[in-house]
Amino acid sequence: MWVALILLAACIIGGIAGLLAHAGGSNVPASILTGGGAFAGAVGLLLAIAHYADVAR
Repeated sequence: MWVALILLAACIIGGIAGLLAHAGGSNVPASILTGGGAFAGAVGLLLAIAHYADVAR
């Protein structure tokens, strides 16, 4: 359950980052890479927080 919530939040973060990159003047492939990087970073950070908080058992 917690992993699904983390992935949902990371998808939202990645999508918003990609849209902001595109609105800022980046081309589409660069925006996709920006969104993917934000997704990966968010997943890593949120999983680390969940592990540290001992929530994801």
